[in-house]
Amino acid sequence: MSIDSVSGKCPGCGGNLVFSVKDQALTCSFCGNAYSPEKLELIELVRVFDKDSSDENENDKNEIVCGSCGARVITEKNTSATFCAFCGSPSLVRERLNRQFRPDCLIPFKITKEDARKKIEKFGRDRRYVPGDFFSKRNLQKITGIYVPFWLMDSRCNILTKGLGYKNHLSGRDRYGITATVDLQFKNVPFDGAAKIEDDLMESIEPFDCSELVEFKSSYLQGFYAQRYDLSAEKLSDRILARLERYGRETSCTAFSGYDHIDIRNCFVKPHDLEQKYALFPVWILTYEYDGAIYKIAVNGQTGKVDGYLPVNRVKRALRLGLYYGHNVLISSPITVPIILAVIWGIRNPEVVKYLLLLFCLMFVFCLGPLLVLINDSKQNDEFGRYSIMNIPKKIWKKFVLKRRTTLMRLKTETNNPLANKPPVTEYYDTTAKISVEKDEEFEMREVYNDGL
Repeated sequence: MSIDSVSGKCPGCGGNLVFSVKDQALTCSFCGNAYSPEKLELIELVRVFDKDSSDENENDKNEIVCGSCGARVITEKNTSATFCAFCGSPSLVRERLNRQFRPDCLIPFKITKEDARKKIEKFGRDRRYVPGDFFSKRNLQKITGIYVPFWLMDSRCNILTKGLGYKNHLSGRDRYGITATVDLQFKNVPFDGAAKIEDDLMESIEPFDCSELVEFKSSYLQGFYAQRYDLSAEKLSDRILARLERYGRETSCTAFSGYDHIDIRNCFVKPHDLEQKYALFPVWILTYEYDGAIYKIAVNGQTGKVDGYLPVNRVKRALRLGLYYGHNVLISSPITVPIILAVIWGIRNPEVVKYLLLLFCLMFVFCLGPLLVLINDSKQNDEFGRYSIMNIPKKIWKKFVLKRRTTLMRLKTETNNPLANKPPVTEYYDTTAKISVEKDEEFEMREVYNDGL
């Protein structure tokens, strides 16, 4: 769809859209909303699902509403619930389903509740400082199987990227200007439509094997819960474009070879020929409350991949920091203990003072002096010590001090919340479609390293 075919009406209120030179976007003169041309085209491509009232097809289902967080899940009539899977609250109300619930397809659960429990327990034991109560039987029994709503997007994308590529050599590096134009097909890129579940958490347990999608039937819900989408594909348009742009950057990086580092500065992605499916994916979710905060861990109900957020027990972290500082004392003892003993010996035996002064001078050159120089250099970027006799021991101490400093920063700042398992862009290439790549590389300049000598 081209921009010429866009209706020119605001998706939010139906008002007229006018292109703003200042904002470089189409703005609504009535409600003030702004849309990029790419976003507006994407919005007009998506379909609306389940907007009609329920009928006899929904008579076998109920909706359970949490009175605390407002989350809603759909169940068949014989399935009960005692707590909310998203906040843990027992304040639940069962209501009649008053809107249609008819996804296109779903992936059935393959991972059992017991397998999911074992995977979550192992996931927790592989993390640091997790509170002991997390592993209690009472907590792990709260694992809940939920069919999470996803929008599956198929789209042909034109990707234009510009950036810099670097090739290292002994005295510096060569810089190249690089551009790439890629035309490829993405298939079944999933975007979760549940507002109560973190987007990064769902993306971190991808991919799902969409070759196992089956037509939606209510019988698959027996013993499980399902969520109706509360974020339409239209509301997710910003996230869809952002993810496609990220995939465009990854794709462009793979188009170039022979570079030690690639820096993509600009990326423009234009989706077209978009197709959309409304699907349910199986997810086991465990909600854990600690120190007033809610943490979620999710297990892919098809593949068993697990990820999530876990709290840090401050007492366990403090004990670990205590071991770190105790280790520092032991490391410094070969320096401090001889000095203390030598001073005591010198007080009792004045005739050995000259030998003690010699010993102190040697220790200053090889131990204390390099440390002081290192501290001075790091604070003031001073040149002192660069050519001195302390230069060699300073380099040795520098490696040691930096390693200890890195360890301390890790102990103070590490958390159990990094979600670093997102799937690569290659998971969503449509390998049956043609991929077109055009690239250009131009040498710009040679950058010479300045080692300060």
